[in-house]
Amino acid sequence: GTMVLRNEKLFLDAILVSREVYDDAQVYPYLYAGHYHKDAGRDDQSQEYRLVESLRLYAEASRVASAYRYDTKDCLQLMKHMTTVASLISRDILRLPENCGGNGKDCRTWLRRENAIGAATWLMG
Repeated sequence: GTMVLRNEKLFLDAILVSREVYDDAQVYPYLYAGHYHKDAGRDDQSQEYRLVESLRLYAEASRVASAYRYDTKDCLQLMKHMTTVASLISRDILRLPENCGGNGKDCRTWLRRENAIGAATWLMG
């Protein structure tokens, strides 16, 4: 089976609590789990599946956020987070970092076809 690291388990547990206790009303567990997978997959091409998982989690955060009405203050904070996520997706997922042979501007070339399909699915979804 696939080994789940302790940090990852904590993020998955937070998502489960959000779903079961808060009626899936919290975006932060999805964002934090997405950041974890983005960081784990960004610099190690053998871990590129984590980038796809981060896109899935960011999409889930967007789904959760779209289902609720927020006051102006919450809306501005949420917009700030989602703008940051868009920048992270562009910089850390869609572009190849310098330490992986890119120049920070090169588009990422997915090593595994299923990861390329998964990434496109979550970006277009």
